[in-house]
Amino acid sequence: MRLKRPRYGLRGLCAAAPVLAAAAVASCAPAGDAPGAGEAASATGANRMVELLSSGQPVFGIFSGEHTPGQGARMARNREADFIFYSLESGPFDIPAMEAYMVGMREGAGDYAPQPVALRIPPIREGADSARARARAGLDAGAHSIVYPHVESAEEAELAVGALGDAAWPGNPDGNLVNILLIEDHVGIERAAGIVRTPGVSVVIPGPGDLRRAYEGDMEAVEAAIQTVLAECLAADVPCGITAGSDDIGERLDQGFRVIIVTSPEALTVGRAHAGRAEAEVARATSTIGLWERNLAAFGVFVPPEFAGGGGPGGGGGPGAQPGASAGAEPGTGGRGQRGPPRYTVEGGRELARNPLLDFVFLNLERNYDPAAVEAIATGLRSADAVGRKTLLVRIPSIEQDGEEATRARVQEALALGADGVVLPHVRSVAEARAAVGFFEDAGADVWSHANPDGTVIAMLMVEDPDAVAEAAAIADVPGYSVLACGIGSLTGALGGDREAAEQGNQAVLAEATRAGLADMITANAGDIEQRVEEGFLGLLMQVGGAEEAIRLGRQAAGR
Repeated sequence: MRLKRPRYGLRGLCAAAPVLAAAAVASCAPAGDAPGAGEAASATGANRMVELLSSGQPVFGIFSGEHTPGQGARMARNREADFIFYSLESGPFDIPAMEAYMVGMREGAGDYAPQPVALRIPPIREGADSARARARAGLDAGAHSIVYPHVESAEEAELAVGALGDAAWPGNPDGNLVNILLIEDHVGIERAAGIVRTPGVSVVIPGPGDLRRAYEGDMEAVEAAIQTVLAECLAADVPCGITAGSDDIGERLDQGFRVIIVTSPEALTVGRAHAGRAEAEVARATSTIGLWERNLAAFGVFVPPEFAGGGGPGGGGGPGAQPGASAGAEPGTGGRGQRGPPRYTVEGGRELARNPLLDFVFLNLERNYDPAAVEAIATGLRSADAVGRKTLLVRIPSIEQDGEEATRARVQEALALGADGVVLPHVRSVAEARAAVGFFEDAGADVWSHANPDGTVIAMLMVEDPDAVAEAAAIADVPGYSVLACGIGSLTGALGGDREAAEQGNQAVLAEATRAGLADMITANAGDIEQRVEEGFLGLLMQVGGAEEAIRLGRQAAGR
């Protein structure tokens, strides 16, 4: 279980950039003999793209974003992507910048191997020698795939294959390099059969953007061209690729496309779920626990209640709602002025399950514990049309309020009804923290913790009183639980409204949680979510209203 903030930097960059005379291409390759004709320097290490293509599984890539080390670090932390698509087709052919980006990827990946990089170079029609030199420069720098745009003939396809040498798959079944040919012009579509059937071709992609320009915006003609290339690929058993978003990625997979490149991280989640890619592995990797294992922030919302006496789903007030909430408010401290008790429905859970932006939902039953609510939301979240598997966290009343026996029973009951984790508010001391951990042990829960990194249940303790915050270090050292959070809204109230002092307490709890290998959770909104991600909070909790904008900002800050 690795919960530490990544550090970015430019360690390991080469000091010089020799010039490849054939194309005036900059490269940071080690000094030595240049590859001869028909040869290529091979990027070292396994290539996840080859592993997946060889096994017939779909492969998902994402565009690199800006060419900076920081962006490389952010992209490497998104483990749903199988490869990063890095384009140097236009503008300066800046290999050192790509190497710096890849250094950022290595640092951002932490304990994991970074994804392979697919480098798009300028078209072969700009010069065969230049294309070979650029391919070699990219491979020398560490790319595992070379992408050739605007391929127009079988002869160009032969050059593309040959430039990668004997290390290319599938010509060498044990190879670790991939050539990707883009067909993006009228003439390429007309010659698609010859291009696709060129021996040694790894992947062929019809490029929708350039085809749209080639066909002057006639989208029916563009789609016909795309389907022409797909048909040739299926007939020749060559993987075919396409760009796609969340709205069409499932359809493209069903049509037979096996390599998908996306611009939106949410499309990765949707596509992988649709493809059933290693479901148990994917479910773990994309779960809240799986994200926290990789030091990635997870984003969630309060389950919006419906009220018997007024207000609808997502209405203001009520337990689990905070009118005007910000990161300075604790999870779910609003709730005055609503008529009738809150209620939660299967349909409400189902609606949350369909939102691809959500990693978890927070059901606040601190003031009105209701086992039927747990069961209803759990049922809705597991509906057939759910996008991924949302983690359900249930906050129950405090030990102080109802006593240890009732709290112990509720922990067991909530988990039995489908909760993935239970939140205990107002933990006042080390003794209560130990008691809380004992409740999970009594329930037989496999709690995810520093000592049990394979656990599946989240145990979350909240400190919300000045005396408890003063004991944060000792509480953090209690073994056997997952999350330590400061209830900053309650703490602010206990401190007579002193927000500055409450924030100091919140930061002290974050520091102790990080030191002890615990996640920390805070409420947030669009105005402060980027700051909270940068500070190191791994759970960001919002109201449904305005959550999508905040989560998109937070995901970008977290590199997701």
